[in-house]
Amino acid sequence: MSEPDDLALARWEVATLTGRLRSLEAERDAAVEERDRHRRQAAALRGSPSYRIGRTLVELTRDPIGLAGRAVRRIRHGRATPPRRRPPAGPAPARVYVAVGLGGPASHALVRALRQRIVVDGDHLPVLVTDQPALRGLQVPGVVLEYLPDPATWRRHDPGADWETMLAGRIAQLCRDHRAAGTVVIDPRDPPTLARLLSN
Repeated sequence: MSEPDDLALARWEVATLTGRLRSLEAERDAAVEERDRHRRQAAALRGSPSYRIGRTLVELTRDPIGLAGRAVRRIRHGRATPPRRRPPAGPAPARVYVAVGLGGPASHALVRALRQRIVVDGDHLPVLVTDQPALRGLQVPGVVLEYLPDPATWRRHDPGADWETMLAGRIAQLCRDHRAAGTVVIDPRDPPTLARLLSN
């Protein structure tokens, strides 16, 4: 197969993978929205007056003397109810960036932009999936790098295996492992700059 044919095949594989990932992302987004809707409903219920009244009644039923005594002591000594401590914020959600087919300089520029992005606004953990050998084994604070061999290397390693299936499975596993809130497929012809990353 000639070099133009290899390039066309790689582009077709990336386009197919992009379609699959968008479909998976839409399903995941729907599930996340449903989960968030339930959380909002639960938070609204906990903040409603009827919930607080019901909770007070339950506490009064369980320990009427103790609840009444605490209320009297607060009134007598002029103490307000101490503010509730908020639980510490959990780790930032992850976002998986799929950068397949990027050259060495473009890959390094993308890693720098992702690093700068989280320094400016650390609202998520970038998980970068790359087939660029120059990034293999690279350690970048705040960025998770996941190296996968390119299609040609993978076919030489395991001729009977489907590279797209392997890539899709690995991305799905990373989304589960890091509880990713989103997936971004990087166009190798137009990798994002720091400004574009900050706008997303």
